Amino acid sequence: MDRSPDHLARNVVRLSHLDLPGAGQVTVAGDYAYVGHIPNKQWLGTSILDVRDPKNPKVVSQISLDDPDSHSHKARVAGDIMIVNSERNMTPIGRRAEELPRLRARLRESLKREPSHAELAEKLGIKESDIPMVEAAERNPYAQGGFRVYDVSDRTKPKLITFQKTGGIGVHRFDMDENYAYISTEMDGYLGNILVIYDIRKPEKPQEVSRWWMPGQNLAGGEKPSWAGKRHRLHHALRFGDKLWAGCWHAG
Repeated sequence: MDRSPDHLARNVVRLSHLDLPGAGQVTVAGDYAYVGHIPNKQWLGTSILDVRDPKNPKVVSQISLDDPDSHSHKARVAGDIMIVNSERNMTPIGRRAEELPRLRARLRESLKREPSHAELAEKLGIKESDIPMVEAAERNPYAQGGFRVYDVSDRTKPKLITFQKTGGIGVHRFDMDENYAYISTEMDGYLGNILVIYDIRKPEKPQEVSRWWMPGQNLAGGEKPSWAGKRHRLHHALRFGDKLWAGCWHAG
């Protein structure tokens, strides 16, 4: 029995295939497709493809990352402006560097002394040999979270206009139009991703105009979450007319 992808597809015909490092979000606008890439050995962030002939797509330009700890797996376009995200790669130690100060303080109080690496590792659920890596991440937190704005009027030569820093491990999914960017990102003082809307009518200087979050996320404002960890957070918000449709991890 033929088990090829073309045979298994129903009412869908594959026109072509292009061998690129794994893709995150693909946005098609006009004659071009904009591909964001998940973490890859080539440090490739974004590819722009000419898809006027869908049977023969052509790569016209690619943007490489200059930070091996980041990825840029989402891309959106409005007119001649493209926005891509900057988010930290997953690591073997996860978010444990953020947990370390509070854990160290709790153990210091209960033990009446400085906790050992072995004691910290047991509570964090990692190997004792991983603690120096966690402490290094604690000393040098990720600083590249945000999004980049490009001029793509010449799709063969995208030009960086600006980098907008946000917070935490950075930006995940987002939407945009000619006037605004609707960004899912971590921000200082909040638990997990929230919505931050930026005015991008002057793309060289995005201006924050509003924020939205689920009650319990604003730790700096004194809110207390009713859930564990960061599992309730904004994955994305998509605009249709004057409404945003938001997907929230494990929270509806």
